[in-house]
Amino acid sequence: MVLKRLQYNILLPVLLLVAVACTGRTTAQETSEIPQDSVSANAPQRQLPESVTIAFTGDIMMGTTFPDSIHGTGLPPNGGKNIFDDVRDVISSADFAGGNLEGSFLNGPGKRRPMTNPKTYFIFRMPPEYVTNLLEAGYDFVGIANNHINDFGEPGRQSTMKTLRDAGLAHAGLMKYCETAYVERNGVVFGVAQVGHGDNNVDVNNLDEVRRVVRQMRDSADIVILSFHGGAEGSAHTHVPGKLEYYVGEKRGDVKAVAHAAIDAGADVVFGHGPHVVRGAELYKDHPIFYSLGNFCTPYRMGIAGLTGQAPVAVVELDMDGKFLGGKIHSFIQQRGKGPRKDPTNSAARQIRTLSRQDFPDSPLRIADDGTLSRASGNE
Repeated sequence: MVLKRLQYNILLPVLLLVAVACTGRTTAQETSEIPQDSVSANAPQRQLPESVTIAFTGDIMMGTTFPDSIHGTGLPPNGGKNIFDDVRDVISSADFAGGNLEGSFLNGPGKRRPMTNPKTYFIFRMPPEYVTNLLEAGYDFVGIANNHINDFGEPGRQSTMKTLRDAGLAHAGLMKYCETAYVERNGVVFGVAQVGHGDNNVDVNNLDEVRRVVRQMRDSADIVILSFHGGAEGSAHTHVPGKLEYYVGEKRGDVKAVAHAAIDAGADVVFGHGPHVVRGAELYKDHPIFYSLGNFCTPYRMGIAGLTGQAPVAVVELDMDGKFLGGKIHSFIQQRGKGPRKDPTNSAARQIRTLSRQDFPDSPLRIADDGTLSRASGNE
């Protein structure tokens, strides 16, 4: 696994990468008392690699204590320490790895989201100690701009941020608290933000907000990543419609407009999740977009049959201008209580390929049977 070095979460655009509350890490440059010009002039020349690899996954909900677990039916065995066994090598070998945290880290009752419809009342509360499983799997970042960050109200949000901050795991997505994050690996600064639907999140429905957070990161990062939580849910919503989507009456963004606006504003790669199934992918202006990576590690209380059980890890290689060089979609299938397991049939990659051809026929992105990603040749 790549050695962890420095990471930052910030609210305001700064050139000095000033670290604040969301990670608790500090560096020698963390001071506003040093004149900016002085720091820039005296900073050592960085030696950057020719390319970087980024791994991203969909929804992560490692088990829930709500409703109270009976005979372990809400939590995996061994404290969840084995749920990432099959995927650890793929995630940890990337220069940067992230996913969507679908729920709160919380001990205690919190303030539960009111029930409006028993059929759609799914709320998730993970034991805070499970954060160690994410670190050991190789994650550098988790996004928290999603509907489930609000499952247990302000106590749940605060506990989740504190848990991640204390663990040194970068996170972003909440207005006023942690809108963006910065992670340094081997001299490369990755800027990452997540937008989503629901209260308190940086809003996936507001393209101006999307552009703002991307431009903010562009000033301070070598590679800029946008993650979004959006789109309608379920197996009937595998296609990207190219228009505003709704689910149970809630606006969940025009995800194609979001992704294109992000790249136009300076993002290098965009990853999506939210529909609980995979969607297609494209190259837009030579930058990769994955419109949904579906569920990834949701061993209990979420559907994992059929399409909802597909659990890909998308890995892309970018040059230092953020342009696509290649990559691979690694296919896994979830098993109840066990998390993602190797899928020799490559069903997730093949599903993403089919949807990509249907929804983005003009895109030069090519996906092989084994999930290898490439750019179409001039003869195609």
